[in-house]
Amino acid sequence: MKLGSRTHLSLRSVLFATDFSPCSEAAMPYGIGMARRYDSTMYTVSVVSSELTYDIHVQPPDPFYRRHSAEKKMEKVSTSGVLQGIKHVELVEEGFDSVSRMLLDFVVGHDIDLIVLGMHGCGGIRKLVVGSVAEEIVNSAPCPVLTVGPHVPPKSTSELELQRILCATTLQPSSAKTLAYALALAADEHAHLILLHVLSADHPSQDREAEKDLAMKQVLQLIPPETSPSARLQPIVAIGAPAEHIPKVAEDVRADLIVIGPPGTFHPRISAHLPWALLHQVLSHARCPVLRV
Repeated sequence: MKLGSRTHLSLRSVLFATDFSPCSEAAMPYGIGMARRYDSTMYTVSVVSSELTYDIHVQPPDPFYRRHSAEKKMEKVSTSGVLQGIKHVELVEEGFDSVSRMLLDFVVGHDIDLIVLGMHGCGGIRKLVVGSVAEEIVNSAPCPVLTVGPHVPPKSTSELELQRILCATTLQPSSAKTLAYALALAADEHAHLILLHVLSADHPSQDREAEKDLAMKQVLQLIPPETSPSARLQPIVAIGAPAEHIPKVAEDVRADLIVIGPPGTFHPRISAHLPWALLHQVLSHARCPVLRV
């Protein structure tokens, strides 16, 4: 992440949630980068849950062994030197509630401003049965969540740089808040911001070009009037399926980050089991991190 003398966002505390898997390791540099960029305290937290699992492929190990194993791995993180230069706290939390519930309670209790986590990206029948802890957190968290999916190339902290940010908007009222966050982040990073709206191709239309023109005007109307004239903004309106176009456009413009708004799900835990959900498709297939505001 680029360092600058002035920031527009205030991130006092960052939660990096880890299960010590390769996908968590891939997300860790982003947590460190954000904590360093915003002079935040980074909480590295692993949860040992005694909740019954319905994963038929996994035999749950002894709770004592799991806690002991997590504590040893956390100690390795603490003494490895990777957190040098930032304020950091490492914790292993244990309880009988779900992993997502305990992490969300931690977010509220410690007034967390940003969550960073990795995604396994499982799909199909396995996702229907097991669900996704990461997606449940993304759906439920009261603060922004930065996810690093399975197709994001691994990077070290020194390689992280936000030059191009893609903000996907639905033109709903909540889009204004999402865009404001993306604009602030782009200003902090001196990044180019691409505003994307995808028109659905599911319904027939007599004049697609007129629809695109109207959508473009609506996208431009979302931009706050106080936005600096020097801000580098590029609006794009596409037609098709958002789940396919958002990751594709992000790759086409070589985006370093995708910013999206609330998924609007009626039940976060149920949605986390649906492999066809828009959120799952974007998080799982994007080749750059995704920030849900």
